[in-house]
Amino acid sequence: MIEEVLPKSFDDLIKDVHDLGICGECGGCVSFCSADEIKAIEMSETGPPRYYNKDNCLHCGICYLICPQTHVLDDELNKKFNYKVSIGNYSKITSSQAHSEDIRKDATDGGVVTAILIYLLDKNLINGAIVSKKEGPFNRIPFFATTKEELIEASGSHFNLSHGVVRLENYNSFVPTITKLKKVVSSDAMNIAVVGTPCQIMSIRKMQELSILPAHIVKYTIGLFCNLNFAFDEEAHKKLEKKFDFSFDDVDKLNIKENLIIQLKNGKVLHIDFKDIHEFARPACFACKEFSNVYADISFGGLGSPDGYTTSVIRTKIGQNIYNGALKEGYIQ
Repeated sequence: MIEEVLPKSFDDLIKDVHDLGICGECGGCVSFCSADEIKAIEMSETGPPRYYNKDNCLHCGICYLICPQTHVLDDELNKKFNYKVSIGNYSKITSSQAHSEDIRKDATDGGVVTAILIYLLDKNLINGAIVSKKEGPFNRIPFFATTKEELIEASGSHFNLSHGVVRLENYNSFVPTITKLKKVVSSDAMNIAVVGTPCQIMSIRKMQELSILPAHIVKYTIGLFCNLNFAFDEEAHKKLEKKFDFSFDDVDKLNIKENLIIQLKNGKVLHIDFKDIHEFARPACFACKEFSNVYADISFGGLGSPDGYTTSVIRTKIGQNIYNGALKEGYIQ
């Protein structure tokens, strides 16, 4: 007797991922479900995706397939991107910075990501880019930037208290970027870039591998190095201030490299070892072994470069073309 094997459903995703506490909240499953107008699931306000209307679920299994934590399509992606152990396949690793001082002054590192996105926009290679944008002093949200000014405004990790009172408990260094995909699709002819963490880029690549919406409009994947992401609640706020003798009211800039780097408005820089903030890391990050964003066109981060510069790991032909183009046109140096 032949037993019918049914596709995995969102219920399986809950059991195999959510219940284990390893959902990265990348938003890939919700992005697909909403793009196809199924609307069975949605992002919850405080945690992993949840059912919006369970009766709408088609039990197609795609949400399960594209989840970064299920690893169902890993072999296909590794073959396609010629994966090599450690940091993945690449053609070149370089250290550079944005040519424009206006970009560099607010950048987390060298401003290369912002400079390349502006290059793509100026050359009409994209209609816009999905990035993260500051919302108040400690929070960032997904944002579709369509102008140079919007890209510069979204860059860096500076805190701006003039945006209103937003408590530190709302600060999370992870932003569910992919959830913005559906909302920006106005035409199948659109070309966009997406800036994301390894789990986010992996979800997009899985969608592209399966040729499903809305990944068809993503032409450039800009990957960020990612060691750990943190959710600082009120308890973390108080503990860190007391232990390291500073006030978050005085924080000007935050960065994550080989440790947590906090720059104060008076110029003082604090380096906090990961072991001291281990308890505030997102649980899903401990289940992820992907640091260097191996499936991106180019991966970027500050690790390996001096202050004021960005390390760029060029991986694909597409990545090579846009990096060389930005370099030739003087957007980066």
